[in-house]
Amino acid sequence: MNDPIYITGKCHYACIVEPNTKFDPVWSIQVEVNDDNRDTIEAARLPVNNKGDDRGDFVTIKRKVNRADGTERKAPIVKDSQNNLWNGKMIANGSVVNVKAVPYDWNYAGKSGVSADLAAVQVVDFIEYTGSQIEDFDVVEGGYVNTEAQEIPFAS
Repeated sequence: MNDPIYITGKCHYACIVEPNTKFDPVWSIQVEVNDDNRDTIEAARLPVNNKGDDRGDFVTIKRKVNRADGTERKAPIVKDSQNNLWNGKMIANGSVVNVKAVPYDWNYAGKSGVSADLAAVQVVDFIEYTGSQIEDFDVVEGGYVNTEAQEIPFAS
């Protein structure tokens, strides 16, 4: 097994409390690449991405929920700054984290590269994700107001 590396930085799209199930279920986190962590990331040969948004350069660290043989893997360990186990709150973009990652080489379907297994995350500066806070529209004074009561299905 390869030696772990430790990456500190602001995170984005932290799916570490619950796995991302959009495709294959996976725990994952993106960490901004900065002057303090760039050498570690480059020495591990991890691919650095940049989508032209507020993340700038970032690296994605993942752990698949299921092994190739179908057996389930343990979730990455998540702790707070005092090494207490995490309370299950969702972590928002911009939170500062320490990530323990284990780089590995891979070969698949004629392609090869380096990825890193997401072993653990320590949340250092927490911003809670509470869902979208953006309203779709401003209130229009003098506009139509629906006065008929409506039930919204499945609303809680």
